[in-house]
Amino acid sequence: MTAWNPTAACALAAIVLAGCGGTVHLPDRKISLTVLSSKPHEVSGGDARIAVSAAADMPGQMRFRLNGQRIDPPMAAGGARMEGVVSGLADGRNTLEVSYTDHGGREVSAALALTNHPLTGPMFSGPQQQPFVCRTQESGLGQPLVDNQDGIGHPVFDTPGGRLLGHSRYCAIKTQIHYFYHTGEGFKPFDAVKGYVTPPADLKTITLNGASVPFVVRVEAGTINRFAYTIAMLAPFPGGADAAPSFDTAAWNRKLVYWLRGGVGIGHQQGTAIWFSSGMRGIERQIISRVLAQGYAVVNSSGNEAGVHYNMRLAEETATMTKERFIEAVGRPAFTIGIGGSGGAVQQYLFAQNRPGLLDAGIPVQSYPDMVTQTIPVADCPLLEQYFSDEVALDPASPWKSWTRRALIEGSNASDTVVNPLTDKPGSTECINGWQGAVPTVVNPVYKDPRYDLVAQNYGYPADVFAKVKWTHWNDLANIYGTDSAGFAPSPIDNVGVQYGLGALAAGQIGRDEFLRINACVGSWKEASQFVTWDAAADPFDARNMQRSATCRDPAGQPAPRRAADLSAVRAAYTSGHVFTGQRLDIPMIDVRPYLEPVLNMHNMRQAFSVRARLLDANRAAAKNQVIWLTTAAADQPAHVIDALGVLDSYLSTRTVPAQFTDSCFDASGAAIAAGAAVWDGILNQQPKGACSAAFAVHASSRMVAGESVKGDVFKCKLKPVAAALADGTYPQAAPFSARDKDWLERIFPQGVCDYRFGDQGRPARW
Repeated sequence: MTAWNPTAACALAAIVLAGCGGTVHLPDRKISLTVLSSKPHEVSGGDARIAVSAAADMPGQMRFRLNGQRIDPPMAAGGARMEGVVSGLADGRNTLEVSYTDHGGREVSAALALTNHPLTGPMFSGPQQQPFVCRTQESGLGQPLVDNQDGIGHPVFDTPGGRLLGHSRYCAIKTQIHYFYHTGEGFKPFDAVKGYVTPPADLKTITLNGASVPFVVRVEAGTINRFAYTIAMLAPFPGGADAAPSFDTAAWNRKLVYWLRGGVGIGHQQGTAIWFSSGMRGIERQIISRVLAQGYAVVNSSGNEAGVHYNMRLAEETATMTKERFIEAVGRPAFTIGIGGSGGAVQQYLFAQNRPGLLDAGIPVQSYPDMVTQTIPVADCPLLEQYFSDEVALDPASPWKSWTRRALIEGSNASDTVVNPLTDKPGSTECINGWQGAVPTVVNPVYKDPRYDLVAQNYGYPADVFAKVKWTHWNDLANIYGTDSAGFAPSPIDNVGVQYGLGALAAGQIGRDEFLRINACVGSWKEASQFVTWDAAADPFDARNMQRSATCRDPAGQPAPRRAADLSAVRAAYTSGHVFTGQRLDIPMIDVRPYLEPVLNMHNMRQAFSVRARLLDANRAAAKNQVIWLTTAAADQPAHVIDALGVLDSYLSTRTVPAQFTDSCFDASGAAIAAGAAVWDGILNQQPKGACSAAFAVHASSRMVAGESVKGDVFKCKLKPVAAALADGTYPQAAPFSARDKDWLERIFPQGVCDYRFGDQGRPARW
């Protein structure tokens, strides 16, 4: 047996206190007690799956006590080990004891402290938002349960438009069991009583252990932490026909996939669950059906959709509680693999960093390192596009009429042929096609997505339900970022000292006058308290909320002011785990992405290399855990995800690194163009271009053109005086600045210019 470490914190009465771990080992008493479903201090919902191991020669019966009272939990025995779910835990601290009488008549016992939290949450994410719109009806799960009568929460009516029964603060529903079958194209509801006897004509079969069986899926749906979750597993056998409360695990391969969704949301709503007869997106449906057909269980929560909210602490908490429910309902999986795109990919990288053990591997698709550092270059996009638009309006012959030329400053791709959604004519940029409208939905506190009002009206909320809400990402996380006396959360948006187009100037692609004019006129975003609502039709780049200058084009005029970050917001972003720093990645990840640069999609391939660069800078050993697979946009993306799942399954099952776990790129047919350690050379090193980096161009960002690295993680740069920049080679020496130019430069950058060698000035030292 493992030797007992009698630390002061864990010794008293052989009780493991919160934070001491989940198992008691006593060498002379031959018994151990372990929590399988969660950490001991993070139990939720009043239940916990536990395991008890005792001496092989244990006589008699094991006895259980919860808070001093005898209980008789259902336990499945396997030799000297028992496993089962203990229920009835009270909120707060509980003590679970297990004992038996040995051959000598001595009582052998162990005890474990369990801290239970309500299933409605929160556990560690902080106060819950109000108002909060419940959407269980849209998920096909019915109205939420009435849980208070004081007018706080979601209105619940006896019939649509009928009598008000009360309000639902927690959006909870009773746990439900549903069955679906696969048609080869999608899922349909399945009659679990009749369907196995008389199968539907369009029911697809799959092969399990050499036998053809019906492709039927059992889905448990419920609410945890105010969000809607689903647990799905194969149920190809009639044993589940009575909709029994327990899962039939005969077809389960003992492995779990946690599905995570993307988007950009500002909270105050529940979102909708992945529902199998509706609400499942095209590629999502293709991947999930293939995953289920292989025997994996699939779990999801609307709280793990970035389009619902982007509070990664809340997402982490929700995933922790939802996985706990899975383990209690089904059993502990051999391992858990995350799959998800965009914001679902962000969750995987941040969970790996912030919550080791939640996932054992991940397939981030169309990834970003995190969301908050994306706001750094994305906030530049409308500023730059407004500048270019102004220049073309003043001079129809302006060189900025050329869309591809704008990439010299913005860094990201541009095209003279891709259709622009603002003009319906050829010619656009990634800033427009990829990011248009993203900034107002993140930084404008008075711009509310119209869908919120529509949903609220449909559910009978009062017209002013959202009157006090400030619609920014920072206010959505007000318990993390804090607020001022007027209720506005601080923002890390900053462009003080940023020299837009510096790289283009150094390369001779723009002249001194254009460089100076861009930086004099680009301006910045106003403070949150000064914002007005966004008029997307009349003011597509939200210029009314920019700090600008009417005389900025004149070397003697007034440059448009820049905005400084609130450093408390920068610090909070780091300390709350919302920035992927690269310091930790202990699990294998296959970053899968289609090459979308030609269509100016926001999911550009630079993001995968931002992750890699942060890893190489902070923890070079961890960089080996991330591999990048790039495919053409025309390739079968679901097939690549399933291939990645197979590679990671092999990795985790055999504990050896498969040959396919390596950087790779693929053609439209799915065939590998090249694979191996050198295929992406030339992007993050000074080597000649590898086969993949030669085949697929990586574009930059506005901040990279201004001198930042591909890591893209500097909110607030260190400033150096303009005089120092003029002397140290920052600017091309072949065409030195004139006295007029130097004067203009000094007035544009009175505080100095960015020196990116020193990293983020708001980043706390330990991060």
